[in-house]
Order: sequence, then C-alpha cells, then structure tokens
Amino acid sequence: MARQISVSNVTIANGASISTGLAMDSERMPLAIITPAALTTTSLSFQSSDDGGNTWRPLYNEGTQYTITTVVNESRHHALARQPFEGVNLVRIVSGSTESAQRTIKIVSGIP
Repeated sequence: MARQISVSNVTIANGASISTGLAMDSERMPLAIITPAALTTTSLSFQSSDDGGNTWRPLYNEGTQYTITTVVNESRHHALARQPFEGVNLVRIVSGSTESAQRTIKIVSGIP
C-alpha cells in the first residue's frame, strides 16, 4: 500500500502529443494518472529519461512498450502497474494522437 501520495500536473500543448516531464524523487513512482474529459486519444504511453531530460526513451515492460487504453472525452483515474516505473527518474506521457488543445493530466505518485 502506497503512502505519502501527491498529485502533480503535466501538460500536453495544443497541437502536440508529448507532455512536459515530471521528476520523481528517488523513492517515488507514478501510481496512477487522471485524464481530463477533453482528451482526444484512445491510448497513452510513457517515456523516461535518466540524464535530466536531454534524452527521452519509450518506456518498456518485459519487451513491450507500456501503454494504457483511454476513452475519448471521458475523465478517468487509471491505475498504473508499478514494475515499468521502477528506477525511473523523469517521466512524461505520450498521447496516441495530436491533441487539439492544451491538456493537463494529473500524475498520482507515492512511495510504494
């Protein structure tokens, strides 16, 4: 059971598909994301960086890119698997399509 929960925002700019990055403290990891009702994609994947955000790489789990399924125009709380985020210092979200307006996605993080 995770303790010390916090919620942070990342933003996907209008006309973009990749969010701003979010730094994880050494003990914290993303546990869930909360999508806005206006989201226009049906999938979200993730990228991680280990060099301060200079280089971003797709986040894989056991050989498969880690992706979650979303619902267009419906706000949802999506619980995330913990294993893909172990050892991740910086994370950002990649929309499966270009967003037609700025979108703010909440990342719930905690210490597992």
